[in-house]
Amino acid sequence: MFNRARNRGALSHRSIVITTLLVAVATVTAAALHSEQQARVGQLVGTIYDGSGGVLPGVDVTLSGAQNAKSQATTDASGRFTFPNTAPGKYAIEASMRGFKPLRHEFELKDSDDWDRVITLQVGQLSETVTVVAKREPATQARPGVPASRPIRVGGNIKAPMKVQNVNPVFPPSMRAAGRSGVVPLDAVIGTDGSVVFVRVLSANVHPDFGDAAIEAVRQWKFTPTLLNGKPVEVVMNVLVNFALEQ
Repeated sequence: MFNRARNRGALSHRSIVITTLLVAVATVTAAALHSEQQARVGQLVGTIYDGSGGVLPGVDVTLSGAQNAKSQATTDASGRFTFPNTAPGKYAIEASMRGFKPLRHEFELKDSDDWDRVITLQVGQLSETVTVVAKREPATQARPGVPASRPIRVGGNIKAPMKVQNVNPVFPPSMRAAGRSGVVPLDAVIGTDGSVVFVRVLSANVHPDFGDAAIEAVRQWKFTPTLLNGKPVEVVMNVLVNFALEQ
């Protein structure tokens, strides 16, 4: 204020033009950044298919973010779901529908293409429990020693299958004589023709005699084909065989 050498004259026309341009550039840049940030907060959309490529209406979809906030949606007739006002960040999406395996997928919304998702649900697993009961041998009968353990054999719109041929497992005589009970968890695959094409024991804590008896029976089971949109597909079946002795 007290500097007499300072030029206190009015701004020149050139100075006014330059100042105006700088202010305009700063304003446009700030507006563009704000507009870009606004554009990045948009609709998260997606389509859910089955394994044959058909869309799946009526799928329950849950979206959860980094703050554990959850949003719910259901796919429409074209298999589409929408979550409006979804900002960039890391998310997890869960989808479930009867007859299909539940799905959970973690992803990050970063690039523009990330806001359009494609999800495929796989056919779910079947389960069956079989109980095999035998009378316990008299206590006076000698019980042979338990054979040494040996490696377990390991083999190589939904219309659910129906069993058309059943074979009950036979209680192994050696285990009955030894007074042993057991539970055998199995993993089996029903082929496209309804036959059991693969069976294996899932636990290492199963006596081989129990495992062999369970596998021998399950391999002979027959089912109607599992149909997905009218086409036969393979399906995994969990089987639990209980070998129990009566008192």
